[in-house]
Amino acid sequence: MEALYTAVILGIVEGLTEFLPISSTGHLIIASDLLHLDQEKYASFNIIIQLGAILAVVFLYHTRFQDFLNPRKWKELKTNLHVRGLNALHIIVAILPTLAIGYLSRKFIKSHLFNPYVVVGSLVVVGIIMLIVEKLKPQPVIKTVDDISYVDAFIIGLSQVFALIPGVSRSGATMLTAMIRKVDVKTAADFSFLISVPVITIATVYEFLKSYSAFNAGDAFQLAVGFIVSFIVAIAAIKGFLAVLKKLSLAPFALYRIAVGLAYYFFRL
Repeated sequence: MEALYTAVILGIVEGLTEFLPISSTGHLIIASDLLHLDQEKYASFNIIIQLGAILAVVFLYHTRFQDFLNPRKWKELKTNLHVRGLNALHIIVAILPTLAIGYLSRKFIKSHLFNPYVVVGSLVVVGIIMLIVEKLKPQPVIKTVDDISYVDAFIIGLSQVFALIPGVSRSGATMLTAMIRKVDVKTAADFSFLISVPVITIATVYEFLKSYSAFNAGDAFQLAVGFIVSFIVAIAAIKGFLAVLKKLSLAPFALYRIAVGLAYYFFRL
């Protein structure tokens, strides 16, 4: 039963934090530490259950993904790269840098950066940066993902590289960069969600293929529970997050990051 409770808790943490700019990886590391779990063993577990949260995005944005896979759209792209609207090429341009750098640096990151001290530093520093960007951000001119250019897609996607550091937050990095590129906050969130799907899916599949032999039948059930819980919770989290953005923007999440980082440091570390 303890394994089941652990899977449920980690699934809830993953689902709640994956798409909020507060770092799911950082929260999972903190949760694993508070639950006295083996960080090395649960590092793979935490990565794999991300796929549940990713499926929540596919579920909520299914019409967009159907459009990306539409053969007619690909034919149009072959004749004109500047077809109106967001297309699959924008997504490819946005994810390639992170996939390449993430693959090359994966061993160093897992060996040296997956620890609570890095998480605390990232939570606080990025929280402060978020408050600064909120204060100084330019007036948005891009108010739909269909107006995002290939250059915007590349620059926003490149910012995901910083999110390889636990505690930074992939959604936080991409949204802040998008806002600097004059993308309004709701559109920044939408684009961040869309480009998260291929990146996290590839990372999850790679991690599973690399470590599946270390899991037994009991672990498979635990993974399934974490996967399902993260899927359900992520749907609610995404809808709630988008509703909050309409009124409050990113400032509350920045303050939350700073508060959690400092509280964890002083009371736990």
